[in-house]
Amino acid sequence: MKIENNPQTTLTEKPAKESPVEQSATAPQFEQERTHFRALILSNPNYFGNIRVSPFKPVLNIQSNTTYEELGCVGFQPQFNRLEAVVYIKQPTGYGGDICSKGTPEYVRFFISCNNGTDWQDLGLTSFTAYNISEGTVGAKRLEYAVTLRINPSQKFCFVDNLCLVRAILSWNVPTPPDHPNFTPVWGNVHDTHIQIDPLKLIIFSDLFKEAKIKLPPNFDSVLDLTQPAPLVKPKTLGTVELQELYQDKGVEPHRFALTDLQKLIDQPTLTESLMAPGSKGVLPGIEIDWSNIISKLSPVDGNTRYEELACIGLNPNQDTLVGIIRVKLASGYSGSPCTTGSREYVTFWADFDNNGTFETCLGTTSVNVYDIHNLPKEGLEYAVFLPVDLNKYRQPCNKGPKVVKIRAILSWQVPPPCSNPNYVPVWGNREETLVHIKPGSVQTGHVPFIETVGNMDVNNINKISGLATGTGVFVGFTAQDSPFGGEVVITGHLANPTDISSGAPYLKYRVSVRVVGSVTWQHLTNPFSVKRSQNLDGNLSSLLPDMPQAVDADDFYTYYEDLTSGQGNPQIFVEQDILARWQTSGLTGLWQIKIEAKDAMNTFYFGNVVTVRLDNQAPQFPPGSFKITSGGGNCADFVISDVIEGTYKVTDEHFGSLKLDVQPALGGIFTSPVPLPRTYPTVPTTGETGIWKLDTKGMPKCGYVVRLSATDRTIVNSGQIGFYNETFIGLCLREKKEE
Repeated sequence: MKIENNPQTTLTEKPAKESPVEQSATAPQFEQERTHFRALILSNPNYFGNIRVSPFKPVLNIQSNTTYEELGCVGFQPQFNRLEAVVYIKQPTGYGGDICSKGTPEYVRFFISCNNGTDWQDLGLTSFTAYNISEGTVGAKRLEYAVTLRINPSQKFCFVDNLCLVRAILSWNVPTPPDHPNFTPVWGNVHDTHIQIDPLKLIIFSDLFKEAKIKLPPNFDSVLDLTQPAPLVKPKTLGTVELQELYQDKGVEPHRFALTDLQKLIDQPTLTESLMAPGSKGVLPGIEIDWSNIISKLSPVDGNTRYEELACIGLNPNQDTLVGIIRVKLASGYSGSPCTTGSREYVTFWADFDNNGTFETCLGTTSVNVYDIHNLPKEGLEYAVFLPVDLNKYRQPCNKGPKVVKIRAILSWQVPPPCSNPNYVPVWGNREETLVHIKPGSVQTGHVPFIETVGNMDVNNINKISGLATGTGVFVGFTAQDSPFGGEVVITGHLANPTDISSGAPYLKYRVSVRVVGSVTWQHLTNPFSVKRSQNLDGNLSSLLPDMPQAVDADDFYTYYEDLTSGQGNPQIFVEQDILARWQTSGLTGLWQIKIEAKDAMNTFYFGNVVTVRLDNQAPQFPPGSFKITSGGGNCADFVISDVIEGTYKVTDEHFGSLKLDVQPALGGIFTSPVPLPRTYPTVPTTGETGIWKLDTKGMPKCGYVVRLSATDRTIVNSGQIGFYNETFIGLCLREKKEE
């Protein structure tokens, strides 16, 4: 959907990097406005004056206030199509309660514009929960959280700069409305950034000829199928000689473009030894540079941030993923264009779990590919890195207080920061530190399985009695409101302490079962499916192909493919979105339970959590004869322009969501009843609506028309969107009024 943009919108200023909270003294003045925020909005939707066009008069003007929370950075991981945002939580109170309470949601909605802000597309909503965490726990520092949204951007050929503008809107306690890129939050802020989208990996010849403006001979497509995809040539890695030629007039320093080869010489003694052999032509033959000057710059006392800078780091508590946002500042110096392999920005993370200031635990290294971009925006490009981490052993129950941990991250271009050295100084890059809050819970020993999401909803957001979900999707950007589940219900989660399968350890097994509440019989899920996997080998993230087929064994157990053990040459393996099962629920209704169990190679069994969900696989219904024209000659009759046509409607659904009336073709006309349209839950009864509709035809041209009644329910359909849809029509003919 394209959305009109405010032409006056400009890029937001980057937030200050300081960590100390300097606004604590001003926080209490907003105590009532935070505590009673939703009540105030219900009493007056424009209470805080943040709605540009509203019949309601503002009572207190508060807009884009960042006293409590602020969207600090937004970046994109183009190899995995992940948008990441880091949010600063600045105050010890003001978030609805401590970590044993429900807290309050921090919503981030993303928009994208690939024509420099002329119009916008809504990408979806994501969120995390913020809590009151005492200042004594975090000192004078802020907490930094991350949110993630996977997107599917349009890719182009590598020789075309594919840059887009992303807008993220942070809004506390009330989500940004869909399709409103110019929304002003009361608490929160707006952040724009430029991203680079990775090029196509497959080529469609018809697209290539179109892009290259090649005119094909007549009937050419009759001898060659132009729609078949074909793999592109593997991108080339440019050597130091080629890079010297490429950058000779671009001001890229020799110790930048020659860094990779020089580091190999330093790290591998046998290569250094060859330099001392008789007949040696020296370091990197063919390169005429002052090597003594370059070597002296390979042991800096501080990292150089001329080309790139680590701007923010945070923890996504919903996915246990550390995130870093990197700002790329220059057009050249990244080892080639997107038609080459480019270069990598590495980030290594450490944690100080025992709070002694030593950063004793290396959590791992991750990276993102970057390239020379000819048309680099003046604000630069922002990339993201992410690192799944196993925090199970560091959790503690909420009644023991919040687990706050200091994190250090070091960015290093082309050279991974060594895990053994948390004080490493990169040649190109920098260091950032922050505090993160680890989601509370019990430490799991052995291989206890646990379901984390059902139908894209965190199990903590699914009512244990009703089985209905309320909240924001974890992997896909939608918002549920007392929603049941339908279609394909994707079940995700983990097995605690997975084995090191990449080093030959035996696989763990797990079984997922379902039953109707009240039944004593469990049904095992046995349907085959496939999972996408990725691996992190020495900081290099890549997709593993082909996808891995999942099929149950003789005892209806699936194989567990996650491997979180890392080390030099020992890759970690991740299952995309942590998918455990895909439950096909078509035709099922009512209250159901889902359970998970696991076993190891010694047939030791482990039992996990049980989740209750409500299923609803029926779309909204229109009782026979309930949607009709009651004025004039009724359905399919003739009417005169300017007539007000009246009728009745009725929609029923156990979990009703919304209804809409419209006229096709759309040549005018106004529905004076019901108002407003569309009508959306919770404005209307949750099980449907009966009413009278009126269509004022003034100004409509003579034509044959249909009036369409459409409705959706609140079901989470196929784990990816809200609402089963249904529609019905009635016809009419509109004629000009005859002159007397």
